[in-house]
Amino acid sequence: MAVIDRRTGLEIPESGFGGGALDFLYGNVFGRILLKYVAAAPWFSRWRGGRRDRPESKDDILPFLEENRIDLSDGGFGPGWQADGFDTFNEFFTRQRDYGAYYAALREHGLLADPASERAEFPAVADARLSVWPVGPGLAVPVKQSVYTLSELLGDRSHDLDLKSFEGGHCLVFRLGVDDYHRYVFPDSGRLVRRYFIPGELHTVRPVSERYRVYARNARSVSILDTDHFGPLLTVEVGAMLVGHIVEHPLPTIAFDALQEKGYFEFGGSTVLLVTGPNVTIDTDLLEASARGDEVKVRLGEPVGRKGKAS
Repeated sequence: MAVIDRRTGLEIPESGFGGGALDFLYGNVFGRILLKYVAAAPWFSRWRGGRRDRPESKDDILPFLEENRIDLSDGGFGPGWQADGFDTFNEFFTRQRDYGAYYAALREHGLLADPASERAEFPAVADARLSVWPVGPGLAVPVKQSVYTLSELLGDRSHDLDLKSFEGGHCLVFRLGVDDYHRYVFPDSGRLVRRYFIPGELHTVRPVSERYRVYARNARSVSILDTDHFGPLLTVEVGAMLVGHIVEHPLPTIAFDALQEKGYFEFGGSTVLLVTGPNVTIDTDLLEASARGDEVKVRLGEPVGRKGKAS
């Protein structure tokens, strides 16, 4: 499996952060014992997260930037940040983007999706490695080496939801690496129908953990959205190893705007699953890459599809 940068067409390396430790945890019997009782347990992520709130954690920022080749100029969009401007590592990791400047720069370059436009463009909700999978008969979603049902992804509290409108749609898997910006947005304006949290384990979301069916085991936050231009959507924010906290912003009303920040992940890589109905067409290059087993590096706000069924 490769990760392809959508803007350049070039393969980009996966961050090596924690790679050796993950191979040990998932690759042998002693590691899997440690994984079960320590590394994937929520208490361990909370403990690690607390250490990164201490002032001395600031010393970890520059080595982390260098190891993961993170560009704090924000890829040329927005005002960027200075590494010495953060008081703790967690403050750096959950840094806040200037959305006004960021969206203005994307718009200037013709890269900002507009759900309210004539084309009703569907935006990426996060900086991430994106793969896209069909929602087939029986609401089955064949994500890489596993097959999930929507009921599994949404947990036991989904039994009273009518999910038939999502058959024939797509499940967009936005996998955030440690080098990505860890805030995510609403894809469209609309209303929040329901939101709930599912406690669970915290396995890594990297390919090494595929056989653990992490999207049905990890802690996750579920939202049911009624959007203005794309109809009903489902979002599932999935916690991951060392991500002890998914922060979903409270809404003063049930309404939200397109590209409004929805929440963020604390330290670690994680995933946003976004499920559409069949009335959203996904861009061909993304479908072809997923069919090859590749992921595509996308940026928050850029178009990844549009309203309407594929012809």
